[in-house]
Amino acid sequence: MLSQEMLAHIEFLRENQKTFADIGRSLDIPANKVHYTFKSYILPFSEVFNSIITELKLYDMAVYRRECQNLLYRVKSSLTKSQKFLNVNLLAPVVVYAVFRSKGEIIKPPDLCRVAHISLGDFREGLVVVYPVYTAYIKRDREKFVAQLIDKVIAKFNLDSLFEDTAKKLLKIFFPLFKNTKDNIIAGLTATLSFVVLDYKLMPLLDIFEALGTDVTRAHYHVNRKIFLPNNLGDFKGFEKAKKPLKQFLLTRMNGSSGKR
Repeated sequence: MLSQEMLAHIEFLRENQKTFADIGRSLDIPANKVHYTFKSYILPFSEVFNSIITELKLYDMAVYRRECQNLLYRVKSSLTKSQKFLNVNLLAPVVVYAVFRSKGEIIKPPDLCRVAHISLGDFREGLVVVYPVYTAYIKRDREKFVAQLIDKVIAKFNLDSLFEDTAKKLLKIFFPLFKNTKDNIIAGLTATLSFVVLDYKLMPLLDIFEALGTDVTRAHYHVNRKIFLPNNLGDFKGFEKAKKPLKQFLLTRMNGSSGKR
């Protein structure tokens, strides 16, 4: 494959109506190689990326196009000729998912597969191929990533600055407790606990967890297992019914945390 810089150059020149022959002369490579690279790599990636952006209305994520394209190049360079993910139409959706996920954007795999026209099985198989290469995702600061997810909840549901401050403080305190839980569940849990602490009316939690690509029953499980049972708070029967003991527990932890600083 050509270098990332050459790929970017080819794409730029094609956008400026240059012929494959002109581009070949400019880069000192055969015109047929330019044509093959554009048709088999640059064009299909562009079509997949634009389809995901448009169909899922992720226009603000378009700024990560080059990062997605570069990751696609790195992954393809790591593959052997026998691997099916050399097919850009299969690989590109998984790459886009990985990059967007690392930026805090939750995409439901079934939605991605629908707009990218790949199977869920191929998507899952592709994750195994992509993630070892995408070290930026593997080594990311998970707490920072969860904070980005919480920011998206705050923006989506027009929550105020007091809620934001409370959520970030709770995240700092409880992240070690929930760190073995999935990122989107931690974000949903933190948002819900913030409602409890602030005595804000509990908005439909289904909406919050839906926005994060998960469901509220996961939150029930973790609150019961990691807060209620270990601290003898009684039976957890849902956030609405358990607000009083849960709020007291949270305030005690927050005050204790403040006192240690």
